[in-house]
Amino acid sequence: MRFHGLDLNLLVVLDALVVEQHVTRAATRLHLTQSAVSAALGRLREHFADPLFVLVGGRMLPTALMQRLHPRIQGVLDGARGIAFANAGFEPRETRRRFRIMASDYVIAVLMPRFRRRLADLAPQVDLQLLTLLPHRGAEPGSLVDEALEHRHCDLVILPHVHRSTRHPEQAVFEDGFSVIACRENPDVVRGLSLERYLGSPHVVRETGASALGSMEAEFLASQGLERRVAVAVEQFGLVPEFVVGGPCLATLHSRLATLYASRFPLRLLEPPLVFPPTAQVMQWHAYQDGDPALAWLRQVLLEAAA
Repeated sequence: MRFHGLDLNLLVVLDALVVEQHVTRAATRLHLTQSAVSAALGRLREHFADPLFVLVGGRMLPTALMQRLHPRIQGVLDGARGIAFANAGFEPRETRRRFRIMASDYVIAVLMPRFRRRLADLAPQVDLQLLTLLPHRGAEPGSLVDEALEHRHCDLVILPHVHRSTRHPEQAVFEDGFSVIACRENPDVVRGLSLERYLGSPHVVRETGASALGSMEAEFLASQGLERRVAVAVEQFGLVPEFVVGGPCLATLHSRLATLYASRFPLRLLEPPLVFPPTAQVMQWHAYQDGDPALAWLRQVLLEAAA
């Protein structure tokens, strides 16, 4: 459809290019060929008399004009999506759709396999794309959710309540406490853990880089002025039990994750020697998708899996 000489279908191409910063990735997102996206960009450059993107270090970065245009383009596309979902029907078994969900690797591990199995029974043609959530130090409250929903086009974001955005709807998913895992053969923890033994033991922790927030139990210990010996730091929760089994190391994990690992590895579950504050996980979605019956159904199935 043309409006004052502009093909409005090309706005979707501009949005994808801003998000992906690469012609090939934008083409994959849009299910188009690379040449089709390149041709669309050529027509857009001619219409706006501006390059719109410049290549910097292998990435296509928006020009000043494109930076001004993008929020307005998003507004047009959000309105169009809202119209598209109006009075939409939904039949789970007949729907072919891929949902894009962002969550921490902890939530993905303890919730998503069960959720996927339920989907396979109820909506066998529905697929998932799971992205890993990494909160960063110094980020504005809610900015991670806003980025995921407004720029990365996620359908759902699941994250700790403290990092939620006030700009989008939310719903509680589950609460979780903390447990300590130790090797089942570790003789030092047979009678439980004192605070002195806990702090004096070597620990395995998850760390994802200097710019990322530390794990929740690490942040709490630091707030209490307590220090433990970190013997091993890994970037993925899934590697933690590998360094606990067969050795003296301890690890403090969300209880759901600790229980999952204890069912798969020769581990002992222990009560922490101090009370860690529980964490509440919430899910958020873009307000324009409130009227999407498929996403409303998906959220309900996810809540049932979490319960």
